[in-house]
Amino acid sequence: MAAGLLAVGAARAAGPGVEIEIPVREGAYGLAFYQETARAFESLRPGVRVNLYGDPRIEDKVRVRVIDGSYPDATFAPYLLWPALIRAGKVRDLTPDLNGPNWEGDARWSDTFLPGALDNWRMDGRVYGLPFSYACWTIFYNRGLFRAHGWTEPRTWDEFFALCDRIRATGLAPLSVTGIYGNYPDAFLRAAYYDLAGAEGWRALNELAPGARLDPRYLRAAGVLQRIMQQEVLRGWEGDTHTAAQQAFLQGRTAMTVSGSWMVNEMEGKFPPGFELGAMNFPVFPEGIADPTTIQTGADCFFVFASGDARRERLTVDFLRFLTSRARAEAFVRRMDSPVAVRGVPVPAYSERMRATAEMIGRAREAFNMPQVMLQPPTVRQALIDRRQDLMTGRITPRQFGEALEAAAAADRARAAEPERVEARHPYAAGVLLLILAGATGWLVWSSRRRRRRKNAGQEGMDEEPEAASGQAHFGRLRAPVALGFIGPALLLYGGIVLLPCLGAFAWAFTRWDGIGPRTWVGFFNFKWLLLESDVFWAALGHNLYLMFVPAACVVPLALLFAGLIHRGVWGAGVFRVVFLFPNILGGIAATLLWMNAYDPHSGLVNAGLVKLGGLLDVLGAPAGWVAWFASFDGYAWLAPAHLYGALIPIYLWMACGFNLVLYLAAMEGVDPQLYEAAELDGAPAWRQFVFITLPMIWEVLAISAVFLVIGGLNTFELIWLLTSQDPSTSTHVLGTLMVTALFKDFAIGRATAVAVVMFLLVFLGSAAVLRAMRREVIES
Repeated sequence: MAAGLLAVGAARAAGPGVEIEIPVREGAYGLAFYQETARAFESLRPGVRVNLYGDPRIEDKVRVRVIDGSYPDATFAPYLLWPALIRAGKVRDLTPDLNGPNWEGDARWSDTFLPGALDNWRMDGRVYGLPFSYACWTIFYNRGLFRAHGWTEPRTWDEFFALCDRIRATGLAPLSVTGIYGNYPDAFLRAAYYDLAGAEGWRALNELAPGARLDPRYLRAAGVLQRIMQQEVLRGWEGDTHTAAQQAFLQGRTAMTVSGSWMVNEMEGKFPPGFELGAMNFPVFPEGIADPTTIQTGADCFFVFASGDARRERLTVDFLRFLTSRARAEAFVRRMDSPVAVRGVPVPAYSERMRATAEMIGRAREAFNMPQVMLQPPTVRQALIDRRQDLMTGRITPRQFGEALEAAAAADRARAAEPERVEARHPYAAGVLLLILAGATGWLVWSSRRRRRRKNAGQEGMDEEPEAASGQAHFGRLRAPVALGFIGPALLLYGGIVLLPCLGAFAWAFTRWDGIGPRTWVGFFNFKWLLLESDVFWAALGHNLYLMFVPAACVVPLALLFAGLIHRGVWGAGVFRVVFLFPNILGGIAATLLWMNAYDPHSGLVNAGLVKLGGLLDVLGAPAGWVAWFASFDGYAWLAPAHLYGALIPIYLWMACGFNLVLYLAAMEGVDPQLYEAAELDGAPAWRQFVFITLPMIWEVLAISAVFLVIGGLNTFELIWLLTSQDPSTSTHVLGTLMVTALFKDFAIGRATAVAVVMFLLVFLGSAAVLRAMRREVIES
């Protein structure tokens, strides 16, 4: 009855012909449920249309709308500039709405949500994000395996480690955990610390309270994480993606894995027949102060924009009220087999595999949320990524881990107090880089003038000869007005669409801007911070230089070799052309994902092939050392930060060799065959023909190829971004990933633009220097 009265009242308030726009991210749950909900809402609200649409990259589209100032009514776009938008007053405070009735009208709306669900986007005591789909971090286990060995769910951490000892005694690894995406192993640290410190300690940690990361309870929790990753996890975890870790668990390589409740939906169709999935909460300490039923959660949230149109905002909130009704929540669970943030969904609505998780959520009397990435200060977030890897691999102690994070938190606090301060950590490196850039610029200007003077001197000598004597006529240069008539329209169009916006964007490098609020002029501050203070910038630049030279040193000789063989008419040349060019057809993202699977430590093609090769050598009687070396690749973590850049060489060979081969081969086929015939008559062997005829004749193409490799090395982005699960550490960052992190995670648009300017200068000067150097070699020869 109350719901009907609410519906009638809202329908009258809506008026005729109202449309609300709600773009959503099309992720694992798709769009069908949300669109079905929109149609159902329209049937209850005559005259109201819900324009709900989605895209896997909806953030990019909404971000353009936000910068333009044309906001939709609401959106589910997780990786938007929400902190900046909230601070700018562009997002509606939902607290008053949550204090009102729910859709059914029988409870306060805020009381219908599960514990902790509304804390995802609670800032300054106000709620800005409305949760719907819900996740609970869980230790999943093989229930059939546990039953067969008489193992039981551990309650305390001591019982957990004793259980791991019993599992290892059977020859099985206790856990499979990803090392690439740090939020998964970090669940152990979060659970252990919250149990010891409770809500107050958790709040102090997230608010960067001085000393919070040196608290003995935090160091003890860090010790739990280190022990688990050092002793209890399947070998090769450093290079495991979260999907690979889950597959290793389902394949019976381990007895347990840690993941969010989304694993059931994510791995649908990959469960072996008869596999019994169990789920348990994280263990606790006997002296822990948190409720033992506490769970750590997360949720996908909808945000309502503060448009100033009260009627549209009320209708949008009313749609979200309908979305979070008990009927729609149960419908979502039955369709997606995934938890929702709404109370009252019956456990039988879940599948058999999800019921243990649903029961654990239902039993929870307390919950806490993992920190939102966008709310973490940048220095602390990067330090956590870097030092957590060191902690898990045993390179540092829990105490050193806490000291590093405490120093990062102190740096963020100091920067908030003195935003213009720059600490000169790299003065010599900055000076050398600036000298190199200035020297390269000066050399290019000098060599260009020198070449122009030589050309003019030669032209004067030619002008002294009668034109008739040369037997040739030439048109000469076009007059400026005529030339302008040819290129002017295209130049104006290019300048208006490309050059002017680029210049405008370059100006952002001299500002401090979060993309929403006013820009503040800071001069060269962003460049000074990058060159003098940022450790990540210099690590990223070093990685880009590595990718400029090392892959090129492998790709160019190999591509020349294959191009020369095909040019000589080696058997199967036509097939080889297609085979070598095939990787370029796939595209960068598809090729990267393919190699990510190939480098899987346990079921990837690379490790499996190397281990099989070792077995074959053993059969053939090869030395034991060789056999043992190949056998050591079983579970080898190619994508671990320590091995990543070495693992990139085969990827670059596979992806770049074919393109360069085609360039070289096309140039070789343009060489006059008479030159080779003359060389053969003189008795020159094939290698001398290649060195003294082929190479000089294709030198210009080699120069172009070198420029492509320089540009590719400096512009590397998607390869590193995907292989590090979009969370690179300092030891894996490149300039492209640093720029994207600064832009979309730190909201430091000025700093991101400064990185882009540095990249532009390096690409421009590097390409010009390579072309000039190789052209000079041709002239001198």
